[in-house]
Amino acid sequence: MKLIGCISINHRTASVDLREKICVEPEHIREILEKDYESYTLNTCNRSEIYFRGMNQDIIYNLLSRVSGVSQETIRGSSEYFEGIEAVRHLFRVAAGLDSLVIGESQILGQVKDSYRDCLAAETTGTFLNKALHRAFRTAKRIRTETDIGRYPVSIASEAVELACHIFGDISASTALIIGAGDMASIAAKRLAGRGVNKMVVINRTHRAACDLARELGAVPLPFDSLETELATCDIVISSTGATTPIITKEMIENIMKKRRNRSIFIIDIAVPRDVEPDVGKCYNCYLYDIDSLKSIVDRHFSLRKEQTSQALAIIETELGRFEKWLWALNTHTTISDLFSLVDTYIQEQLDVMALGEKEAAAAEKTLRTALRRFVHRPVSFLKTHPGIDYIEHTRRLFQLDEDYQDRHKG
Repeated sequence: MKLIGCISINHRTASVDLREKICVEPEHIREILEKDYESYTLNTCNRSEIYFRGMNQDIIYNLLSRVSGVSQETIRGSSEYFEGIEAVRHLFRVAAGLDSLVIGESQILGQVKDSYRDCLAAETTGTFLNKALHRAFRTAKRIRTETDIGRYPVSIASEAVELACHIFGDISASTALIIGAGDMASIAAKRLAGRGVNKMVVINRTHRAACDLARELGAVPLPFDSLETELATCDIVISSTGATTPIITKEMIENIMKKRRNRSIFIIDIAVPRDVEPDVGKCYNCYLYDIDSLKSIVDRHFSLRKEQTSQALAIIETELGRFEKWLWALNTHTTISDLFSLVDTYIQEQLDVMALGEKEAAAAEKTLRTALRRFVHRPVSFLKTHPGIDYIEHTRRLFQLDEDYQDRHKG
């Protein structure tokens, strides 16, 4: 199957600097689309990909170079090219999170769907890519529901939040203090927000960065000099700054615990070097976890995710087989044959419920066959004179000739 191609610039093949320069939107594709051409573009922080049908890969490489200002030679050397069923298999893996930097992450499926909506609006996709994408959505959903691949957090920041939720149970009445506004702090803050924390405060030495993160999450940004004040009132602290020496000391916590009347506080230090002095954990009712105590949990969860990968890959192969079956049926001869098979099925179903004698059954079968063949005569004649892919697909959908005919309405 050479109908579909894919060029992927991703976290395995290209540096962040290069990935940041390459972003092809549907409107760029429209400039090169001709009749019967199709294209789907996907841009995330870890990848830029173009799936296409009808076009030569050189056309795509030329477009990528023109839009990004990067030479074709550099892009070719920093990309992967997939063709035919391998391109579809890659799409399924991407949508399911199996090609992500963190195996099994779920955010990518939403990004794939959002990009598809943009391409639909720009009218760059057609019969083949529409079907491939909806099959990818179905595959990703199956993997989410039939495996545990997305069950376990596999980042330090995510595990920090899961640990807090495990200890506190319901955190909807808790106040969280996020110290820092970098990637790790941002991941932790977003996960806390997703878990329904009651209130979140963000503190960072660069107040603008704290404001940006707080605005995104509906949190409260405060200046760094309010650290001790907030430590006296919050329940959960997650710290991830770039400080070279601890910003939370044992002496500070001892003083704060007096103000708190020894009400327990949960501190997770995911910074390297540490933001919190190790002796802080010796303070009464102060529970301190550092990156080393979390890493062993994360490593175990990563192993559990990898164990689920083989099951996920088996689901992908099953869905690929169904896609290929649909693809090979997408021709006039097979579709007409399937229509007549459908007629035979209907006839047999009616005869089974009528419970007639041999002569009556033969007469009924003759009548039913004549009527139903007359019914399908017009679509059969139309397909013979109009053997276009779109007409064939519409016919297959109208008469429900494929087990997944309804997929086009989902997503």
